[in-house]
Amino acid sequence: MWRVVTMPLPQERDDDSLAVIRELRQRIQRLRRHVLEPGVLRAQVSYRLPMVRRMAARPEVCARHECFSKASRAYACAVETAGAPLPSSCKTTLDTLQWWVPLTKPDDPLVVERAIRHQDFPYRAIAQTRDVSVGGVMLDIGANVGRMSVSRVVLGDAALAYCAEPDPLNFACLVRNTLDNGLRGLVLPDRVAIGGTEGTVRLLRGKSAGGHRVLAEDEPASGETVEVPCLPLDVWVERIGADLDQVRFVKVDVQGYEVDVLRGAARVLSCRHIAWQMEVDLGMLSARGVHAGTDLYPLMQQSFTHFIDLNRHQLGDRIRPVGCLPEALAYVTAGSKGRTDVVLFNLDPAFSAEFD
Repeated sequence: MWRVVTMPLPQERDDDSLAVIRELRQRIQRLRRHVLEPGVLRAQVSYRLPMVRRMAARPEVCARHECFSKASRAYACAVETAGAPLPSSCKTTLDTLQWWVPLTKPDDPLVVERAIRHQDFPYRAIAQTRDVSVGGVMLDIGANVGRMSVSRVVLGDAALAYCAEPDPLNFACLVRNTLDNGLRGLVLPDRVAIGGTEGTVRLLRGKSAGGHRVLAEDEPASGETVEVPCLPLDVWVERIGADLDQVRFVKVDVQGYEVDVLRGAARVLSCRHIAWQMEVDLGMLSARGVHAGTDLYPLMQQSFTHFIDLNRHQLGDRIRPVGCLPEALAYVTAGSKGRTDVVLFNLDPAFSAEFD
């Protein structure tokens, strides 16, 4: 038996396609109304900076600065010499902030221009983490020159930032960026590496300010190295007087040294109100002889219930249980996409089912 199939006319098919496109556009517009816009954060820096500078002048903030100077001799020395020229660096203005930039080749105009052009503040990452990281004290581990800590303090996402940066030049720029922007006592830098044990480690200096990394004990050096002091996170926070009840957020960017940081942070990790942002870089982990699946992910899963992958190009739920880490981050093993950043945090069991 023959069945008559009525095919839509070309005009009808076009109308249906246009209706679908219109609906998709409306959905995208509605979604954008619920997404934080990084550009808004950037546009607020100039208005918020004067207010933050006034806060830095308060007696309690000045007292904190003096106390920290006694706890960190490296910081005290950097403050004392802040008026001297800073070699291998240049100064620029970025979003109304005075910004010192480290230079690998300070006599090469192209290198200087490139270094200045590539400076930016992580507004998108700040916007992506605001549901778990706003307020209180921030610990910036691997602070570099302060792009994350300075911008978060100026915007009000952090009331105070304690910064650990081992590289001497990065640290010098970080201190200048703190002082020149009037953030004394609100951004507190210390020249130290954060790891699993107390002692001294070798820092391999990279070609860029963000490429320095701690070498494994028996790893041969392939470039310039410098010995730097190293403390477990638990020891460091006690030494600088950080109140863990006030800490809300820990940012870790240590170029493959993440496992060591976690192993020295049992006390901080036991504070379940603290969210962590960590880089997952398979190449850097491999250079230290550790692996994400067997070394890093289990440590994360022991201390947190959920995570967010900050790679905005990936699909899937935004918030996922930490048990899904290996599956969710499997893509970082493919091709050149060997890294991402994740935010780890804890949810009350009574509510976590909504995100499982």
